[in-house]
Amino acid sequence: MARQGNVVGIDPHKRTLTATVLDRRGGLIGTRSFRVSGEGHRELEAWVTSCGRAQRWGIENASGLGRHTSIFLARRGHDVRDVNPGRTAEQSRKRRQGKTDKLDSLRIAQVLQADPAMPLAFKRAAGDAGPDERSELLALWHKARRWAVDQRRQLLTQAEPLLCELPEEVRARLPQVPDVRARLVALAKRDRSASWDPPTTLRLQLLDAHLEALGRVDAQEKEAAGQLSKLVDQSGSSLPRLCGLAERAAAELLVEVGDPRRFAGEGGFARFNGTAPLPASSAEGDDDPVRHRLNNGGNRRLNAVIHRMALTQKRWDPRARAIYDNARARGHTKKESMRILKRQLSNVIYRQMMRDLALAEVLPARPLTSDAPSRLAS
Repeated sequence: MARQGNVVGIDPHKRTLTATVLDRRGGLIGTRSFRVSGEGHRELEAWVTSCGRAQRWGIENASGLGRHTSIFLARRGHDVRDVNPGRTAEQSRKRRQGKTDKLDSLRIAQVLQADPAMPLAFKRAAGDAGPDERSELLALWHKARRWAVDQRRQLLTQAEPLLCELPEEVRARLPQVPDVRARLVALAKRDRSASWDPPTTLRLQLLDAHLEALGRVDAQEKEAAGQLSKLVDQSGSSLPRLCGLAERAAAELLVEVGDPRRFAGEGGFARFNGTAPLPASSAEGDDDPVRHRLNNGGNRRLNAVIHRMALTQKRWDPRARAIYDNARARGHTKKESMRILKRQLSNVIYRQMMRDLALAEVLPARPLTSDAPSRLAS
């Protein structure tokens, strides 16, 4: 059995952090604030060490505001856990307490002490010293692509009311389709010599600007998707070989999952992605069946990837179709049968990622190639 020690809760900010140390029984040892810098981190480590052995360090939003502190502590060999900000916010609401850095760091330490299975920082497995270069690049390009997709959606949404406000003689020349982009392209081919009233002229100028912005966003999204494809290929992942998983979906899996060894087997991974049903029984005996209900928790991005994979496999893969049809034959509804299929696909993804890790330990890693992000940098 591992030796017990203190737990440390850290509430990070841009320039400062507040740390609280609790003993193994939950007693408060002390609270102090430090600068977010190399010197401040060394002072933090020295102060915590002077209070006794620290068993675990909990940092709220360890990959965000707590990133620099998490990397420093992980590289020093400490057990660093990522505390979800929602956990401490929920605790403060229930107890109707105030909010200060001291109270927040205390809540972080209490949540960490109550949950020894709190995930490690940077979605790593035990013994890792922080994020590696390839996972960092994957996460950044994946985030860049999501930004581009969100910007494109926002531009199209903003253009729709402007198109509806155009005079009828202009709208009549546009294609009668719901596709906003098609109408913007047709509008750009209009007769530029025609004169309009000032409000209509401004609307046309704004719509032209939206079309130009869409072109830039499309180029950024295409570049990010290309970089993600290269990084997935260089990582040696075999996820794109699975039916229903494109390279973009494989990249999202690699980013959101991190190191699959951090989960307690297939069940732990299924709970993480929301495909494991929740037990919902009460007043049954030992021999009575346990009822279950839909799990609306878990990582919803991963759940969406698995759902799209299930839709594709149900149509094209005979094994997936057999799982779905057998569930229907046993009396399950269509939605329940789809959930059963998604649960099976969760196991398939987990086993595939574990096989890739085992193979990576045998074969040398493929070198990273750095392409200049010309469009994103402009």
